[in-house]
Amino acid sequence: MFSLEKFHVTVIGKPYRSYIALGDSLSEGLGDFTFRSSRHFNGWTDRLAGILAKEAEVSGYEFQYANLAIRGSKLQTIIEGQLPRALRLQPDLVTVMAGSNDLMSGPGSLPELREKLRDGIQQLLAAGCDVLLANTINPLHLRLFKPLRPKAELFSTLIETVADEFDVPVLDVHGVRDFENLGYWAEDMVHFSGHGHIRIANDAAKALGLNYRFVELEPTPVSRGLIETSRWIARDVIPFFDRRLRGVTSGDGLEPKHLALEPFRFDTEQPTWELVSA
Repeated sequence: MFSLEKFHVTVIGKPYRSYIALGDSLSEGLGDFTFRSSRHFNGWTDRLAGILAKEAEVSGYEFQYANLAIRGSKLQTIIEGQLPRALRLQPDLVTVMAGSNDLMSGPGSLPELREKLRDGIQQLLAAGCDVLLANTINPLHLRLFKPLRPKAELFSTLIETVADEFDVPVLDVHGVRDFENLGYWAEDMVHFSGHGHIRIANDAAKALGLNYRFVELEPTPVSRGLIETSRWIARDVIPFFDRRLRGVTSGDGLEPKHLALEPFRFDTEQPTWELVSA
């Protein structure tokens, strides 16, 4: 029988030597400044890995990183597909960001999804992993997304109750009020822009008690007139619903960008990868 009394659930502040990211496109890194040219060194998870690598280097340790997140993944796929891979790699730290692709699920599925998430977190803790659990985005930035807001709040509450049960820290994506600013979102309006990824990486570093942060740049003002909205609908919205009708996802057939734990170092040559002390 699993008992919380047997585990130090979080060991905040230690120099982590390995980290694995689980999740969907938000953890894969879509929308970051240079993601279109390379999946690597992009996304809040890669950026968090960079901070962790810096901390490990200062402490005299080698740091390893894997990212198993795949765009389009729902919570069940993350827990049943990605999490077993992570357990076999035995990392020190795991981040789990799931639920954004489940917001259109019926309310009747929530108890089962909660139990699925609970089981996954329990497995990670039992394996000796520290866990940082993210709640869902709060789609305040477009009026078209207004019907999803109550569902996002409900799903975030679901995630937070699981985190509370196991006393694991929550990465509060849902509560970032700055995300009302379109500058924190990519062109498709569903993924973080580079500014958004930097913000979430810094919030994750704060939640973990780390000593470094990325320099946050002021987002460029974004205009969303009729022409831009029409282009967005044709380029992003219609293809999304087409995939949904066909029962496929944007991640079908795609392999994770960092399948195994490998040495990872902070790369000072990467644009927008400037660290400062917290």
